[in-house]
Amino acid sequence: MMTTRRQRAPRAQGGYTLIEVMVALMLSTIGLLGTLAVQMTVMSASGNSNDAAIATQLATQTLEELSARTLTAGPPVVDQLSASAVTGWAAPKYLNAQGVTSAQKDAAFRFMREVRIENQGVGNPYNVSVRVSYSLDSGITKTVRIDQERRKTW
Repeated sequence: MMTTRRQRAPRAQGGYTLIEVMVALMLSTIGLLGTLAVQMTVMSASGNSNDAAIATQLATQTLEELSARTLTAGPPVVDQLSASAVTGWAAPKYLNAQGVTSAQKDAAFRFMREVRIENQGVGNPYNVSVRVSYSLDSGITKTVRIDQERRKTW
């Protein structure tokens, strides 16, 4: 009796092919690049909103300072805003984030503040305007402007 042995086909090895690994790496890289782009956008937007908040704070601080020196008690009552009233914007001042002023613009003093006080005449209020300009990292200039009507109280 002769027995014949059948030869079996070799079993396929388990595992991943090189093409499968490369496709998986490519998809992972695309996902990571997308996540990185979103994170960079969020960080840039956060910095820009911080600059806008500082500019708004500086403009509000200026309005409060002008409000504090509106009148000097009398007699006679002295209106301190009348000497500052002009038709155009006053000379710009440069500020840092803490509100310290400088005559020169540089990296630390990058917020430019301008003030305009318009006297509308006897019996009419002052129009007080403050604008603070600053540049974003992209070079685009942004401006925060606050206008306020200041009544004459004497």
